[in-house]
Amino acid sequence: MRFFKYILTLTLFLALTKGYGQDLDKVDRMLSNYPANPSSTEELANRIKNDFSNDLERVRAIYKWIALHVAYDTKALGKPQRVRFSYRTLAELEAKKKQFRKDLALQTLKKRKALCEGYSTLFQNLCQQMNIECEIVPGIARRLISEIDRQNLPSNHAWNAVKINGKWLLVDVTWAAGWVDYSKMKFHQEFSSAYFASDPNEFAMKHLPDDQKWLLTDNINSKAEFASQPIPYKYFLGKNIKLLSPQKGTINMLKSTGVQFNLQNVPADTEIAYHFKREKYGQKVKSFTKADTLSFKIYSELKGKDELVIYFNGEPALGYKVIVK
Repeated sequence: MRFFKYILTLTLFLALTKGYGQDLDKVDRMLSNYPANPSSTEELANRIKNDFSNDLERVRAIYKWIALHVAYDTKALGKPQRVRFSYRTLAELEAKKKQFRKDLALQTLKKRKALCEGYSTLFQNLCQQMNIECEIVPGIARRLISEIDRQNLPSNHAWNAVKINGKWLLVDVTWAAGWVDYSKMKFHQEFSSAYFASDPNEFAMKHLPDDQKWLLTDNINSKAEFASQPIPYKYFLGKNIKLLSPQKGTINMLKSTGVQFNLQNVPADTEIAYHFKREKYGQKVKSFTKADTLSFKIYSELKGKDELVIYFNGEPALGYKVIVK
């Protein structure tokens, strides 16, 4: 049944992003002429609302503008972000929360630096000004191979769910903006479409919401299932590639026989290679295709625990823990 659910979810996702004939490339091109420093969230929201004719294009414009112009604030990373309110009634509390969100959105716009809460709050603010329903989704995010099978990860991230044409879509504009070199605590701005209106099954390989209704898929039923998956990188995400096996993030393999990978919908010109962390050099694979499934084997020279990265055209695509016997 899980294969059927994956196909159903993917069909709905493709219908929303492609079935209406939306030209998101056109949106991206138009955003190159937008100001980097609008005077207010209202100014930016009004321009986007006037320039684009439907909600999908408007949401894409919000996503692209924030990712291009807001940098991840590495200096604020790890510092407590506590906000306390004094209030006499629940109505007063809600009003103060609403004002805090408005202030944070404007601060993110002005400073052009933020952590994930600032990114997701600005995204929500701009959507709401265009009467587009949008939620901030807190939860667990994984990015490292070492986090595979770890069930004690804290809630450490925030992203968005946005409703377009009656369907909820998942968006992570923080990760769309670029990546952090944590060894130097330096942010590298690098726009990615991989986290826009993502297929929920792919999104759930890296994101586990605190409220599991925002998974938008039935394929993950526990924190253990979430933690056991391999780590996908952005060169795997958003490509409609289906990983058939191995689907568990920890691989037990014999040195003599290696392990076979099976994937569907891999573009024909994709060069695939792999690298074990403990080995000096990576290796290109010799793949073969049967029907619509591409298969290849990988082998390790060293016994013991290791980390494995599969590369597509020289870029990381999938990460695994490996135990070689």
